[in-house]
Amino acid sequence: MLNKTIKISRQQLYDEIWQVSAAGVARKYNLNYLKLIAKCKESNIPFPPPGYWTRRYMGKDVSSEFIELPPSDIETVELLLAGVKLKKEKKLDSDKSVMKEKSVSKDIADKTFDDINQLSKYKSYDNSVLSFLIEDERLQVLDVANSLTIRNKKKLHEQLIKYKNAIIEWKHKEREAQSKLYYNPRYDKPDNEPTFFNEMSNDTRPRAMKILDAIFSAVEELGGKINTDLSIKIKDDTVVFRILEGQNKVKHELTRQEARELVEYNDKVKNNKWATKPQIKKYDYIYNGKLRIVFGERNYIRDSKSEKLEDRLGDILINLYEKAEELRIDREKREEEQRRLEEEARRKKELQEKKENEIKRTKELINEAEDYNIACQIRQYISAIVQEGNIDPKKAEWIEWAKKKADWYDPIIAFSDEYLGKREHSKSKEEKDPDTLKSKRSYGWIW
Repeated sequence: MLNKTIKISRQQLYDEIWQVSAAGVARKYNLNYLKLIAKCKESNIPFPPPGYWTRRYMGKDVSSEFIELPPSDIETVELLLAGVKLKKEKKLDSDKSVMKEKSVSKDIADKTFDDINQLSKYKSYDNSVLSFLIEDERLQVLDVANSLTIRNKKKLHEQLIKYKNAIIEWKHKEREAQSKLYYNPRYDKPDNEPTFFNEMSNDTRPRAMKILDAIFSAVEELGGKINTDLSIKIKDDTVVFRILEGQNKVKHELTRQEARELVEYNDKVKNNKWATKPQIKKYDYIYNGKLRIVFGERNYIRDSKSEKLEDRLGDILINLYEKAEELRIDREKREEEQRRLEEEARRKKELQEKKENEIKRTKELINEAEDYNIACQIRQYISAIVQEGNIDPKKAEWIEWAKKKADWYDPIIAFSDEYLGKREHSKSKEEKDPDTLKSKRSYGWIW
């Protein structure tokens, strides 16, 4: 017969709840979650406070929120496995159980909101959603996405307020420019126009700002940043997106001015006079209040008959993270290609430097060998003169001088001559020829 319960020590249950959460313990042991919460309350086992896991996943210090296990006579807790129903007992006991469970349910709502979310709030997203994130971070983002709502009673996000003020200031500058004589919108329009909300009507802009306010607050809660141009930085990448209002195509109705121009044109044509036909558009495009948030060329979320953007704030947040991941992959590809090109250029430069150095050393070797060969020839010549005999004092003096010149040419001895100095054997013959040295000295140059 299969066991319907398991027994865990009170200390172990407390330790695991604070390590992986009550929801994690329920999954680990296949427990009935509500019964687990009830047993923990009955055994005086404290839970992490609301928001604890979110703050912990974000890397914040949660040590001050730690609650120690209070003393108790209970050593072991018996827990009901998931899918097991208790037998019906007396009605009185049943009523007490219901009342107790209601009390526990209220306590769950107050103290274990994070754990309930981990079990129930992700049911609308399968495991492939945000699969590029580590599991803890993925659950954290999904938790925030599922709890996203419009913040009606709160002040707009700081960057939205700044942007709103920038629009007001720019429009004031535009009115000042338009009031000047010979105003030309092509050349006299003020610089740095805030254009983020240009693709929607003024009536719809407050709604768009409310939507962005909720998204921006969620992004910052997850550690992101909102830039002054209302782009969003998620980790190391900046997501640029658009929010715009749809338009209906309607047949254009003539204005009084256009009707007058058309009548004048027809009169001139009728009287055989030259005239330019007025350019009157056939259709007008009227904003219809339907918003669309665009993350790329083809990726967008829009209002539909069944759902508004306000109902899909979580999807918008997830799309921003997916777009940031695309940008990260593209950026890392570019960075890797840049590293490859730089490494290739470095290797080519290193190879070229080695080649040039090898050529230089080879030339120096040849030059030194030529000097050594001259030194050997001088010594052979001296030896021939000595073998001939008849060495008088003058010839003996010459022989000693010639030996010094052989030593001066010899790169092994590298003798420094009293007048010619030290020979630079590695240089070319032209650079170290005695005639060249004489020419340089005649101009007062000593190298």
